[in-house]
Amino acid sequence: MLSLQMKSGEYLTIGENVVVQVFKGSGSQFRVSVKAPREVSILRGEVRERTGTQRPDGLLDKPPKKTPAEQARAARQLEKYADRLETRRRAAETRADAAQQMQAIFDRLDASPEVQQALRTQLKRLEQSE
Repeated sequence: MLSLQMKSGEYLTIGENVVVQVFKGSGSQFRVSVKAPREVSILRGEVRERTGTQRPDGLLDKPPKKTPAEQARAARQLEKYADRLETRRRAAETRADAAQQMQAIFDRLDASPEVQQALRTQLKRLEQSE
């Protein structure tokens, strides 16, 4: 069985007398135009199967998987997302380390209670920004 990807407006020929052209539709639907001699029977698959005729051999039950280009694009998007998550994780670790260091400094700081309280308030704001 031949499986093709076609853009809207493209066509294919079957023999000398049959032309099939595809057009983009909306959502998952698309239009197909078929030009064939009158003596050639053209039936939708569901109509053919309603008459008791079996589904032709070799047809796919579902659409083919993603194309290699689509797979590569999805992999690039996933990699970018992982990089963003890693960057955020590192930034959060850096903020947490800075907060711990500041806390250690405050604990050793020999300053007035007012200064210590102001510094602790700033530390809490920093911790909440994580």
